[in-house]
Amino acid sequence: MKKILLFLLLPLTLIAACSNADSEENYSVEDARENDDVIAQHQANSFQEIAQGAVEVENADKLVQLMNNVEENKEDELTISVFDLDGSHYENKISYDGETITFENNYGNYEQSPAGTYECSYISQRGPIVYLSSCTAEDGTELSTMIGFVGTEEAFREAQN
Repeated sequence: MKKILLFLLLPLTLIAACSNADSEENYSVEDARENDDVIAQHQANSFQEIAQGAVEVENADKLVQLMNNVEENKEDELTISVFDLDGSHYENKISYDGETITFENNYGNYEQSPAGTYECSYISQRGPIVYLSSCTAEDGTELSTMIGFVGTEEAFREAQN
């Protein structure tokens, strides 16, 4: 009986220890600041509210600089940290190698922007949203336009000054 109890408790103890370690190692907003990520902290759950400004943005200047570098055919890359209301973190990356824009989208909750890795031809900003266009997924699926980032017009205005 003691052996059976031990075999039942040991896996539960290991699972509890591992899940505790994971929660202590979660990537935080402070971690994102230290790593100089572009940060989007959602202040709402609905896409419409986020697109209307229910988001706190930091380091939008890095995204503006990447878009400028694409226009000038200069290589660049950045990391975007998206934080949902519940604290969940999603890391997206946009890079440009002088020819192709690569969008690694791990968030997948913006309209028309499924999670996955895409090669895109264009990047542009319209209002508070950065779009990637003429994109192809790893499996060959083509998307005409994807949302790469949702910020605020104020954050982009400040970034361009």
